[in-house]
Amino acid sequence: MSTVMLIVLGVVAITVVSVIGDMVSKVAQAKIKAREAAASGVPLQELEGLRQRVAALESRAEEREDRVQKLQDELSFVSRMLEDKTGGRSAT
Repeated sequence: MSTVMLIVLGVVAITVVSVIGDMVSKVAQAKIKAREAAASGVPLQELEGLRQRVAALESRAEEREDRVQKLQDELSFVSRMLEDKTGGRSAT
């Protein structure tokens, strides 16, 4: 019985060691690729382009929000004018 347990523990230990080794090697490869990509400089140009696009989209969104606010103000004014039953004339 102890021989079987020893064999099973050996198989489990070998499996665990191989899985951990595989994980460590994949992490190391990912770090190397990330360093190479950061050192190339091309992604920085792409990142700057994306920043410019985001800034342009944000400014367009702000302009549209301003337009919507103006339309809401105008609609509110028109609604108040329509509710005024005197038609803008004094009630005297």
